[in-house]
Amino acid sequence: MSRQRWKNNKKLLPAEHKIFQQFCEHSSLHGLNHIFEEGSLLFERIVWFLVFLSGVCFSGYFCWQMWQKWEQSPLLTSVETHLYPLRNTHFPAVTICNVNKVSERKLYSAILDNPKFMNVSYIKLQSTLRYMTKLDRAINNEEELLRLSRYYEARNISALDLFRILKKTAPSCSDMVLDCSWLGLTEPCMHYFSFLPTDDGMCCTFNGGNYFDTILDIDSKPRHEPLQVSGNGYRMGLTLVLDADLDDTSVTSGKFDGFKVLLHSPEEFPDVSHRGFVIGLGTETFVAVKATTSFYADEVARQVSPNKRQCYVEGEKKLKYFQRYSRSACSVECDTQMMEDRCHCRPFFFKGDNRTKLCEINAYSCISEVYEDIHSRGDYCGEVCNCLPPCSDTWYEPEISYASFPGRGFNRTRTFKRIVARHSLNPGSETKEYLKSNVAMLHVYYKEQTGMRYRTDIRYGIEDFISAAGGLLGLGLGMSFISVIEIIYYLFYRRLFLWLRSNWPKYRQSSTKSRTSIVPPYPVESAKFKKSPPSSPTAKPSTPSVWYLSLDGHSQLVRRGSNNLPAQIKARFSNIN
Repeated sequence: MSRQRWKNNKKLLPAEHKIFQQFCEHSSLHGLNHIFEEGSLLFERIVWFLVFLSGVCFSGYFCWQMWQKWEQSPLLTSVETHLYPLRNTHFPAVTICNVNKVSERKLYSAILDNPKFMNVSYIKLQSTLRYMTKLDRAINNEEELLRLSRYYEARNISALDLFRILKKTAPSCSDMVLDCSWLGLTEPCMHYFSFLPTDDGMCCTFNGGNYFDTILDIDSKPRHEPLQVSGNGYRMGLTLVLDADLDDTSVTSGKFDGFKVLLHSPEEFPDVSHRGFVIGLGTETFVAVKATTSFYADEVARQVSPNKRQCYVEGEKKLKYFQRYSRSACSVECDTQMMEDRCHCRPFFFKGDNRTKLCEINAYSCISEVYEDIHSRGDYCGEVCNCLPPCSDTWYEPEISYASFPGRGFNRTRTFKRIVARHSLNPGSETKEYLKSNVAMLHVYYKEQTGMRYRTDIRYGIEDFISAAGGLLGLGLGMSFISVIEIIYYLFYRRLFLWLRSNWPKYRQSSTKSRTSIVPPYPVESAKFKKSPPSSPTAKPSTPSVWYLSLDGHSQLVRRGSNNLPAQIKARFSNIN
């Protein structure tokens, strides 16, 4: 019965094309009412349809262009100021690596002092340290590395023992630095140095960050905050006199004599072998630094994902072996993971935990191949490990110039007098020749008092996109928010409301007829009530009446013999009678 009623009601509803016609006649979209206008010609309707279609194409095309613009380039980076004070930025860390990686005198002493190396020849140990400090030497030398590994294994010499020999025999910071001056003061300049492993051997880092390695037993915590300066010029920076000591060389990593230097952020890993610049002996090098900082607005971090803004805010990505995130630190962890996967170990200059073992000497062939493969692919670890730069970052651009050293007036300077007094040198011609052939001077300072600062803001936010799209839709179609509601109404709810309109009166009539009376347990004659309800004008006095309450809350008086009584009341009366 209900299915038949639904079919009958469905016939009463208008067809789909009628609903569409009603939408076009009453919609707020421009042009649609002319398509179904009564009395209009077919040609006229076609013209208006094409006009409406051109408006759809116009608005759709430019809205798509706005979407592409918002999706692909949501950010805008601009120069906030050219006069950003340098006192708000950290002075760069300066990592200095001697081309001579091992001191001959220290190596002989280490062999004699360590019982494990008493029977190890100087040549074999020298060859081993050469492979450890310059990775490209290990490529295609698997057989020799395997023989060295078996040689040390037979003597119970581990990779950690070899690293300790390297650390003990490398020129220390006090060996390399003849004189140190920071902001024109010699004290406490040397306290700002750390002796740390890098991909170019053991090197000295000025103003470095925290470094810890449980396996290598290194825990370098600077006793100072990252250094800052408030002025420019070489007198307001770092000045070093570096001694290569060519008479005490054993293992070298280059075809020249001198040093390799890298400027980097204090928390950044110093990959000196790939990014460092060279300082030759007998030269005075001036490194004028331009500091550039960048930061992102707060709403960028909240509203834009890291993949779109191409950076990480502080604390957004945690590293396993580094306390503070940087792109180079992330790359180091990625390199370490790749080496663990392919070589099942890590080299000494990459950080690790107790579960990651150090590479024995026979694994350096694999390590060197992986390391070269990583750098030959460009930003491989950035793509694989998603190593994005930090959103707030500082980078340093060095401007390098050289002069011959020492000059004619150097022997009259305070620096020369300090060197002679501290190292008990003869201030004659021999000392000058030694300085010319073994020593280099380095100045690192800010070139300008201010630096450049970049700011990144949201170029197109969601509210900008909605505003632009709304303007284009209004221009092409006259569309608004109400128009969207109309479309939704006619697509999904129009048929429902039409059905309710056609069926609601029938349901009200059926509900009125189906009433439930409230009957007393005994028949109530109208004469027995002291106050009887008003009688019907058609009721006779001699005819008994019944008063009952319907479901809608209204009282009604009918005659006992009336056919309008509900069935249950009639049954009650028949039982009484």
